[in-house]
Amino acid sequence: MTELEIKYLKNNIDKAVEIETTDGERLIAKVLFVTDNEEYGEHDLLYEVVSSNMLDSYAHLENAGGYVLDFDKILAVRPLFDLSTQMPKASGLEGKSE
Repeated sequence: MTELEIKYLKNNIDKAVEIETTDGERLIAKVLFVTDNEEYGEHDLLYEVVSSNMLDSYAHLENAGGYVLDFDKILAVRPLFDLSTQMPKASGLEGKSE
């Protein structure tokens, strides 16, 4: 993971992000906590699963408030596309009804 991706995770606590892992999983995860402790060699992400292409792999695990994913298992972190901030507002349609 890049420093930019780590910073992005830290800035998006309690928000959903897209994550791609080394085992081919693509998931939407709600970021709960990011551990980036160089001194103790701890680098991981605590998250809740929102959606995953490997959802069955979570069925046998007990979720005690979240799952942990080591940084070395993360290939990429991407923001989710937010239509409310990306789409231009239509003009000239205010107050019209059909």
